[in-house]
Amino acid sequence: MHIVITGANGFIGAHLTRALLRRMTEQPAAWPVRQLTVLDLALHHLPEDGRLHCVEGSFADPATLQRALAQPADLVFHLASVPSGRSESDPALGLEVNVQGTLRLLDLLKAQGQAPTVVFASSIAVYGKPGVPLVTDETPPAPTLSYGAHKVIGEVLVNDYARRGWIKGCSLRLPGIVTRPPEPNGAVSIFLSDLIRELSQGRPFICPTSRDAHSWLMSIGCCVDNLLHAARLDCRERRTFLVPPLRVPLGQLVTAIGEQFGIADIERLLTWQPDTWVEGNFGSYPPVQLPIAEAHGFHADRDLRSLVAESLL
Repeated sequence: MHIVITGANGFIGAHLTRALLRRMTEQPAAWPVRQLTVLDLALHHLPEDGRLHCVEGSFADPATLQRALAQPADLVFHLASVPSGRSESDPALGLEVNVQGTLRLLDLLKAQGQAPTVVFASSIAVYGKPGVPLVTDETPPAPTLSYGAHKVIGEVLVNDYARRGWIKGCSLRLPGIVTRPPEPNGAVSIFLSDLIRELSQGRPFICPTSRDAHSWLMSIGCCVDNLLHAARLDCRERRTFLVPPLRVPLGQLVTAIGEQFGIADIERLLTWQPDTWVEGNFGSYPPVQLPIAEAHGFHADRDLRSLVAESLL
């Protein structure tokens, strides 16, 4: 089996790469991987491991992508993207990577003629500012940022290529994944990771929402589990899923962090400084009801304490 991970040096990609290396060691019969190709601009967040075939370069560069796919792929985790804030400030780059790059990837996989499985990392950004009281498996996308629009286009392409039999696979609408490293990545929602990381270390934090804001969150451990589950899923009738998130009241998240790390007076570390735009886009998510996604085996973190523990792996 040849597995390819685009965006492998990113937060999710690096954790997914490590998880696959562990499974290759611990479950060789279940994961008979002969080559694990990792692709990104740089690969310094990945372990030094002789089993990795490293391809450094821009995902949007056709020659780089062709090098990654020199050997036909059996399974592709497509994580590479230009995130929300950067796609807004540099729309040409966002289109080139998120749309043209995805189309180029799918065309190369089609040309190889092996109908590989593609797991496409979409995003809850497809919903924009959800203007409904409840989000379900059937809630249509309504993006309000270019990044969300790009992800909808990717979902449509993956579905159409799979419908034609050129690939197999599905798109996963991922919620906010925590806890991301402190380095900037162009995503406005990174403040949610900053909140968990800074408070868990006993450091003060200014939160750009109110304590009553609600976000959809998932720990990195839970995210990787869902991605690996998707790789084994037989998706024929349905190929796009909102992965069940925890709907997290940020005030309760702060309390859970304090309980997890024994910080009794954690509220003294917090300054709530609501920004209307940030709260509207990242702190106003309604409840979810996702029986179809759950029936397909996708799952959320068990509870807030579990999310905090699993997010700091």
